[in-house]
Amino acid sequence: MQTLLIASVLCLGFSSCGDDDETVTTVDTDFSKLIRGHWANTDVDEDYYYVSLSIDYKGSGTISFYDLINDDDQYGVMAFGTYTLNGNKLTAIYNDVDCKDANYKSFTYHGFSDGKSRTIVYTIQSCDGNKLVLTDESGKNANYEKYADVK
Repeated sequence: MQTLLIASVLCLGFSSCGDDDETVTTVDTDFSKLIRGHWANTDVDEDYYYVSLSIDYKGSGTISFYDLINDDDQYGVMAFGTYTLNGNKLTAIYNDVDCKDANYKSFTYHGFSDGKSRTIVYTIQSCDGNKLVLTDESGKNANYEKYADVK
């Protein structure tokens, strides 16, 4: 009997007194205000390439994308359109696309074709209002730094 009593006391001694209810807090970031502005891509050599993204540059829901190469003459892509934001998903619909080479001839550049609409879904990895990290549909990350606010 004494052995049974000792075993019962030992079992009670091993029971947990801690709080098993874990509180998981998720932070929902409202990117709608943080992403507004003119952004320069910091992953490229600015002496040769110029890549920028402007969000709400003509009012709410507008977007522009520039990917230009400077080699005496500028050429590349300039795309303008609208976007929607759902959580951290930014869907850009570029319906005014201008791709030109150094001789101002139409062509396709980085997935954009001159005169053809293109939709890209970006995932916002982070944005603090000064730095923006986007992932495109191919999984490629792009790092941006804000260089101007929109008015």
